Amino acid sequence: MKLPVDKLVNGAIWTAGAFSISQALRFVTNIVLARLLAPELFGLMVIVNTVRLGTELISDIGINQNIVYSKNSDDPQFYNTAWSLQVIRSVILWMFIAIAAIPIARLYDIKQLSTILVISGLGTVFVGLTSVSIPILEKRMQFYKLNVFTIVTSAFASAVLILFAYLSPTIWALVFGALVGSAFNMIRSHYLITEVKQRFYINKEYVAEIMGFGKWIFLSSIVFFFAGNFDRLYFGKVVPLGLLGIYGIARNISDLFGAVATRIGGVVVFPFIASHFSTPREILRKELSSIRLKFLLLMAIGCSVLIATADLAIKLLYDSRYHAATWILPILVVGAWFSMIAAINESTILGLGKPSYTALANGVRLVLLLIALPLSFAIAGLVGSVITLAVIEAFRNVPMYVGLRREGFGFGVQDLSVTLIMFAMTGVLEWARWTGGVGTSFDSLFASLPK
Repeated sequence: MKLPVDKLVNGAIWTAGAFSISQALRFVTNIVLARLLAPELFGLMVIVNTVRLGTELISDIGINQNIVYSKNSDDPQFYNTAWSLQVIRSVILWMFIAIAAIPIARLYDIKQLSTILVISGLGTVFVGLTSVSIPILEKRMQFYKLNVFTIVTSAFASAVLILFAYLSPTIWALVFGALVGSAFNMIRSHYLITEVKQRFYINKEYVAEIMGFGKWIFLSSIVFFFAGNFDRLYFGKVVPLGLLGIYGIARNISDLFGAVATRIGGVVVFPFIASHFSTPREILRKELSSIRLKFLLLMAIGCSVLIATADLAIKLLYDSRYHAATWILPILVVGAWFSMIAAINESTILGLGKPSYTALANGVRLVLLLIALPLSFAIAGLVGSVITLAVIEAFRNVPMYVGLRREGFGFGVQDLSVTLIMFAMTGVLEWARWTGGVGTSFDSLFASLPK
C-alpha cells in the first residue's frame, strides 16, 4: 500500500519555508522594536500576552483539531456549528478578561495593566470571528494557499507594529499594533475558500461530536497553558519588569524551533496521520520515519549553531540594555530542542486519536515546574530557574513515548540518536570557538552564577 508521501514532503517543505519566513519577520520585528522601546514595555507585554493566551487555552475544545479530524468537516452544518461555538467562546473570554483585569493588575501591582488587558483582550474576539477556512485547508492539505496566507498576514502584522512603535514608542504601540494585526488576519481568513460562508448555526449532534473529541484537548490545553507559561507568570512576580522583558525576548527566540515543529506537526503530520487512520500502523510509521529523521537532523543543525553563537547574536543585534539575554538564550535553546521533539510527538499521537497522552505529558511538566521552579530560584536565582526549565522539557516527552509505543508508533531510538548528534555538533562548535580565542557561549552564564 503506497501512501502519498510526496504530498507529505511537499507539505513539510512549504510549511517549514513559509513559517520560517513568518518567524524571520517576527524576529526582525522584535529586533527593531527593541531599538525603539524599553525592556520594561516588553516585560509588561509578557504578562498581557500570557493572560490572553491563558484565557484562550483554558477553554480550548479543539475546534480546529475537530475540523481536521472529523469526516463531517465539509458539511456546512458542521463547520458553521464549529464556528458559532468559536464565536460564543471568544466573547465569553473577553468578558472574563475584563472582569479579571483589575485583580490581575493588583496582583502584579501595575495600575495601568487593567486598562491594557481590557483593550488587548479584544484580540480574542477577532480570533473567534476568524473563519474556519484555515483548518479546512489543513484538512485538504492545500499547503500553498495556507502558507501564502501565513506570510502575508505576518508581513502586515510586522509592518504595523514597527510603524506604531516609531510613531508612538509606548506600550500602546504594542497593544494596538497587535489588535490591527489580529483584525487583518480575521478579515483575510474569510476570503480563503469562497464556498465556505460562515453563518451562526448550532446543530446539537455536531456540538456533541465536537465536545466528545475536544474533552481531552480541553484538559490538555489547560495543563499545557500552565505548564508552558508558569515561568512567565512566576518571574513576573519575582524579577524586575525590565529583566522579565529581556527573558521574554530570549524565550521568544528560543521558541522559534518549537514553533516551526508545532506548525509542521499541526498542519502536516496531524492531518496526514488522521486522514490515513485506517492504514496499518507499521506502513504508516515506515513512511513517516525517514521524513521525520531528515527534519530532525535539519533542526539539530539549527539548534547547535544557535546554542554556540547565541551570545554573539545578542551582542550584535541588541543594545546593551538587553545583554543579560546572552546567558539566558543558550540554555533556553537546549530546552527548545526537547520542546520541538515533543511538538512532533504530540501531533503524531493526536493524529492517532489519543489526545489523553498529551494531557498527561503536560501534566507531568506542570507538576515538575510547580515544585522545581520556585525551589531552584530560591537556591540559584534566575540562573537556576532557567536551567531547570531546560531540563524539565526533556521529561515532557516520557508519557508520549509510552503512548506511541503502545500504539506501535514509537520513535524513541530515532529521537535519542538525533539528540546525541545535536549535542555532539554543539560541542564541536563550542570547541572551535574556544580554540579560536572567543570563549564559549556559556561564559556569561558562569559569570552570572551566584557567588
